[in-house]
Amino acid sequence: MKRIKLKVMALLLILIMLYSNAMVMANEERDNLKVLPIKENVKLLSHVTELDTSKYVTIEQAANQVRPKVAKNKKNINVFLKTTIASPEKVYEKFKSELTKETGDSSEGDYMYWNIKQEVPNYIYFPLTEKGKTFYYYEFQIYYEYYTTLAQRKKLDKKIKSVIKELGIRDGMSNYHKVKRVYEYICRNVQYAYNSESNITFTAYSALFYKNAVCQGYAQLMYKILREVDVPVRLIPGYANGELHGWNIVKIGKYFYNVDVTWDAGNYQKGYGYKNFLKGDNFSNHIRFDNYNDYIFYGKYPMAKYDYKSDKKQFSTKSKRAKFKIKSPKIIKIKGNRLVLKKIENKVKYIIQFSTERNFRKANKILTKKTKVKILKLKKNKKYFIRYRALKKMQGKTIYTKWSDRMDILVS
Repeated sequence: MKRIKLKVMALLLILIMLYSNAMVMANEERDNLKVLPIKENVKLLSHVTELDTSKYVTIEQAANQVRPKVAKNKKNINVFLKTTIASPEKVYEKFKSELTKETGDSSEGDYMYWNIKQEVPNYIYFPLTEKGKTFYYYEFQIYYEYYTTLAQRKKLDKKIKSVIKELGIRDGMSNYHKVKRVYEYICRNVQYAYNSESNITFTAYSALFYKNAVCQGYAQLMYKILREVDVPVRLIPGYANGELHGWNIVKIGKYFYNVDVTWDAGNYQKGYGYKNFLKGDNFSNHIRFDNYNDYIFYGKYPMAKYDYKSDKKQFSTKSKRAKFKIKSPKIIKIKGNRLVLKKIENKVKYIIQFSTERNFRKANKILTKKTKVKILKLKKNKKYFIRYRALKKMQGKTIYTKWSDRMDILVS
């Protein structure tokens, strides 16, 4: 076991509250929705201790260790991370994102994220230089609170299996029919929890057993059941009619569509038809939070341009752009001054940069349609760094992929 004595360390205390009692309008009624982390209190103290480096792991490994504990409602969890990221806030954000990523398990992903009522992480971190590279060792001591108890969640899982059987959902059924039956079930059975001050109304448990919830509970139940029947689904937080709100996107065929079961439950119970079922990317009066609205998210969850009932089937403009922007260029081979590039797709151009500086300042560039390229006018006995990306025009706008990894060549 390797131990390193550290004389001076910083103990940083940060309280991140993931729960906010903001009042939210849904279908012209008030609704509550948990919002993004708020950094509240930061203190800096001196501390002397020893560091056991053997128990520190990557962010991904740490999330994999912690996820089963959060799934069992553990309240106090220690996390040990090793990373090159210097910012504790960024490290914690990446850890939380990895912890609550989509796994296909109905008790994880968005369900886990929205079942966490509050978390308070305290942490210490220690920078160490190893072979000329600085690593940061973080120890997070996290206190969790949950909206539901473990007993309630087990009861929920059992009841959902019964509901799926009651709805006649079976293997081989189309995603459309699965979504429609779940949507109709929730609209028929769940009332909006007006003026409720109970935290349980934020949950799928309340929606299923007490038959009332706010938008978070509606959307969480939709997510939970559809995950159980293998329909790709996400819970989307954002704004509706200018107020905080939550809804879902679901996948049918190649496309994701918007569904707002909270609003349509109200419509159904007033005798109106569904107005928010399987809507395209231009979802009236709904605006997503930024991290659900960027090209990375759209690349993973491409939206249909038109509503499902439309005869037209195509991806939205933003989805098409996102699909291109997240492509991964790769230099397949370098031999002398000759490059072989990974083909991104047809009818695109490639920008190749080469420079004697790692950061590509004053870089030379080549614009080409070819994937086999010879770089001319390289100086002998010089080391060059090379990277490339693809570009194309879509509806008058030039769209770029990310850059390939940097590679180097030594010209002899």
